[in-house]
Amino acid sequence: MQFESFRREQPRINVSALIDVVFILLIFVVLAANFDRIREMNITLPTAEQALEASPDALVLTLPVEGEMTLGEEPVEFESLASALTAKSSDYDVLVLVGDGGVDLDRIVTIFDQAAAAGFESVSIATREER
Repeated sequence: MQFESFRREQPRINVSALIDVVFILLIFVVLAANFDRIREMNITLPTAEQALEASPDALVLTLPVEGEMTLGEEPVEFESLASALTAKSSDYDVLVLVGDGGVDLDRIVTIFDQAAAAGFESVSIATREER
């Protein structure tokens, strides 16, 4: 007498769904890390009714009321800002100022002049939306 033999199929794991979930989690972590960086700067952005999206490839200059400025990720002194902007102007077209609402207007005007002299096409000031 012959019995039928059942072949056991090897289990297969479909990894495409797992890759999708990991990719979504990665995006969430990257976005959350960027928001934490802005909170760590201890900067209160000024408010505005009209706002435009900033260019993602813009050079960011942070201006706290007290403490040192940062150009991109590097700390920079106010006295050496003009040379630092000139060095970075070949890589970037747009400069975004992320400054505290209490920053002196004279400093901002000086930075605008230095950015124009360095060759930046535009300079923007980051704001938060008025609620």
